[in-house]
Amino acid sequence: MRQIASEALVTRLADWGVDTVFGLPGDGINGILEGLRRHQDRVRFMPFVNYAAFAEANGGLGLKVERPADVRAAIQQALSHSGPALVDVNANPDEPPLPGKVEYQQAKKFAEAFLRGQPRKATIATTLFKDKIDRFKS
Repeated sequence: MRQIASEALVTRLADWGVDTVFGLPGDGINGILEGLRRHQDRVRFMPFVNYAAFAEANGGLGLKVERPADVRAAIQQALSHSGPALVDVNANPDEPPLPGKVEYQQAKKFAEAFLRGQPRKATIATTLFKDKIDRFKS
């Protein structure tokens, strides 16, 4: 397995004795998340903030959704709430990071980068393929 740059960071942190890293997941740190995933035997990563609990702690309605089937009901509940509401939805890590409408140049650059350095390309490609089939069915 080829080492990605973020793995060098994770390896160095583990060598220094760092065993827990706190942070927030997002597009800007996906490489670091992947490095941490690959080395989860050496470093625990705790980025997953319970935003629903955070909303509740601040006086709002917080709803945590873990199953796709529960999304619609959670959104309806949030919209019918009379105050601030937050719906925290778990996302599929194998979902391709593409916008809803993709232009040719975006798709081309994504494909080039994907084939060059995406460590989870097989599972992401499978998800992308399933998404396309589902669109054709509907």
